[in-house]
Amino acid sequence: MGGGQVVTPPGSTTGTVPGPGFVAGIRLATGLHLADSFSVAQLLMYHVPPRLAHESVESIGTGMRAFADALYLGPHDEPAPYIGHRIRIRRGAPWLAYGDDTYRLCVPAAPSWVHLVAAGGPVRICVLFDPLAAEAGQEETDAHVRACFARGSMRWGTTYHV
Repeated sequence: MGGGQVVTPPGSTTGTVPGPGFVAGIRLATGLHLADSFSVAQLLMYHVPPRLAHESVESIGTGMRAFADALYLGPHDEPAPYIGHRIRIRRGAPWLAYGDDTYRLCVPAAPSWVHLVAAGGPVRICVLFDPLAAEAGQEETDAHVRACFARGSMRWGTTYHV
């Protein structure tokens, strides 16, 4: 579940939160980890492959690292740190505060995910640095997450609904 510690901001790779143009390429996937003793709402975040002339795999990786820094996510091989209250549910829709003072991300989620979060359940956020096609299926996504974990190309943390 994580150590429950609050993470101090790591040194940012870019010094700023990625702008809305970059964030528009981030895809979100939700799921539930249900166990006898506890349940966790999961939020996976990754960027689509380069699609614009100024984008590259390297620039996407740099942007996703800055995105993870803005969320105060911790290393994948340590307990997921508590990153503060980042999820808000308004009118039945979950929103992620990712560090930008103006913009939030609407999280597409099933009612069961929203219910668990609204009831105070933890949200485990996982940000992948390597791009993945938006149309990737569950098996391809699972293999990509495992490969990113093996390479250390991800960060994670735990948050709660405000």
